[in-house]
Amino acid sequence: MRLILFGISAFSYWLCAPSAPDASCKVSAKILKNCEPVLEALRHVGRIFPFLPRPYHVSTTSHAKRPVSEAICHLTVRMPKGKDFCRVESGVFVACPELCFVQLAQSLSFHELIRAGNVLCGRFYLDAGASGALGQREPLTSKRRIEAFLRANPGIKGVKEARRALPWVTEGAASPPEAFLAMVFGLPHRYGGFQLPDLAVNRRLRPSRKAQQIARRATLVPDILFADARLAIEYDSTAEHASSSQLTRDAQKRLALEADGYKVITVTAGQIGNSGEMRRIAEQCYRRRRKRFRPQSKEFANQQARLFRMGWSLEDYCLKEQSR
Repeated sequence: MRLILFGISAFSYWLCAPSAPDASCKVSAKILKNCEPVLEALRHVGRIFPFLPRPYHVSTTSHAKRPVSEAICHLTVRMPKGKDFCRVESGVFVACPELCFVQLAQSLSFHELIRAGNVLCGRFYLDAGASGALGQREPLTSKRRIEAFLRANPGIKGVKEARRALPWVTEGAASPPEAFLAMVFGLPHRYGGFQLPDLAVNRRLRPSRKAQQIARRATLVPDILFADARLAIEYDSTAEHASSSQLTRDAQKRLALEADGYKVITVTAGQIGNSGEMRRIAEQCYRRRRKRFRPQSKEFANQQARLFRMGWSLEDYCLKEQSR
């Protein structure tokens, strides 16, 4: 009895995985042979991974003889060449992050696919055992590894769409809002973004001695950094719930950056979902470069509306503890 999570279900698993399985857990597409989802296997997945939304998306190599209401079967015709599946529990396998990205490209919109790529290449996960609390992990994959997978498997469905989205994926986001902000500020006008160049997420800086004394630490890590413009954007989610020590640490970080000549702009939870508020922040960034914001695409307004309708939340991919 085997079950292979596909696409959206595989992504839901990776979203909540504290780390990637090691190399010993990786297997080839041979596991797909004679793999047909059965109710017993689906119930097993529900017990061990109760955070996965239903219906489950699963891989199969033949049309189901006995359709199961809790599963959406995805017929796999072209097999990936490497060990692109991970054994995560007895009898349960998941498409590796690179293959998962390509599978997602078959169903997600352009913006949703980029956001998913930001998660797979990010440094956070949702702790399903703590009602969606945020945890930190090493990235599951990278743009370089996804690109290598695309080159090695040009015939797999979804590769074309994945290749189109991959250049706009950002590595290193430490939270869902950061993953979204990277899209809002970094995407080209034709995709609804503000097209600010030289964007980096969580890039570590070594400040001056004076700034180190202010921050009381040797390095600083702005949420969003535009090094060429000496501009940093910090996301302040729920300052009213932060501890006094965290508030002090955040204030020291801002003062230290400003001491080294950086302009620091704060984005609040109330602003991040408001395109008008975000435009005003983007205009500040343009003025920092002594430029005016003038979107150079007729598609800007429509694409930005799609981007903000999508938003930053990933709650659709993970069931909350109280809803189990």
